Amino acid sequence: MDELDHYLLGIIASFPLKRKPAFLFAVATGKRTGQAVQDSHLFEVTALFGCVPTLRQVNFDARLKRMQEDGLLGITEDGVALLREIESPFKTRFPYIDGFLYQNRTNAFFERLLLAIQVFSNFKHEQKHYLPIVRDEQAQFAVKRWLAEHLAGETRDVVRGRFYVELEQWLQQVDGALYVPRFSGGVYIGKTALQVAAELGLSPWKYYFEWLNGLHQLFARITDDFPLLEGLMPGAAHGLTSSARKTWQLAEQGVLFENMAAIRRLKESTIQDHIVEIAATIPGFNVLSWVDSEMIAAISQQQWRSLKDIKQAFPALDYFQIRLALIARRSGVICG
Repeated sequence: MDELDHYLLGIIASFPLKRKPAFLFAVATGKRTGQAVQDSHLFEVTALFGCVPTLRQVNFDARLKRMQEDGLLGITEDGVALLREIESPFKTRFPYIDGFLYQNRTNAFFERLLLAIQVFSNFKHEQKHYLPIVRDEQAQFAVKRWLAEHLAGETRDVVRGRFYVELEQWLQQVDGALYVPRFSGGVYIGKTALQVAAELGLSPWKYYFEWLNGLHQLFARITDDFPLLEGLMPGAAHGLTSSARKTWQLAEQGVLFENMAAIRRLKESTIQDHIVEIAATIPGFNVLSWVDSEMIAAISQQQWRSLKDIKQAFPALDYFQIRLALIARRSGVICG
């Protein structure tokens, strides 16, 4: 077993009832379907949500099959069941990982970080002509805008000094060997993740989750302790699916919920899925137009096994309101 196996077992163990492989794959890869979002919040599985967005379906299926053959899992038409207790839970091994909160932002941040390090290093080495280590144009534009903002009031040397103080402070709190060999500057070209993993004697998945854990450890404190690095962090809206982002933009413009479906030419249920996703993703998103704080507090007072159980306890609420209440319970999205 490797770290990916432990991760998948952690997801399976987090749900009290059997789940179909398709649902488990959606959670692992971060497909923000209504079911995956709501159930991840219902059963507090958000930390494990979407940690392996590049995992292919064929590899996922092969993993489940092998763990079934090893007697770890039982797979029937009803779903997947864990047959043995996990000795070392994944969340204990990687306590800082928060997949749902930082999904779709981690790689974007790291690409911007690699570019920023290359830029400052080449400032020092007085190299004006070089190929960016990251070719993504959006990442390049984000770093250029970030640099322009900070260089407008201070010299290059001052900003570079502050940047490296923050970088060193973070790297002292994690295993710097996971990250430093990947940085580029001057004539040095950073190594790939696989190259660094091999040098450290780690399996690719062990390296990946250690790398992820260290970055999420930074993200948890970035607003308070790392103001320059925070400027490289994509906004929360970066975590939305493209369709939900369009609905969020309408909400930001003050468009009434009743009009959104017509404007987007989508079903009302799809807009509801978007609102749930937005509430789960955007800090401070106001859900009180749909469900009041008293209902949220009442639902938060106990654990539930299904939305149906909540519906029976609160028959006046529809399922859309229940889903929003579950999101608010975990995310603190209620606005006064």
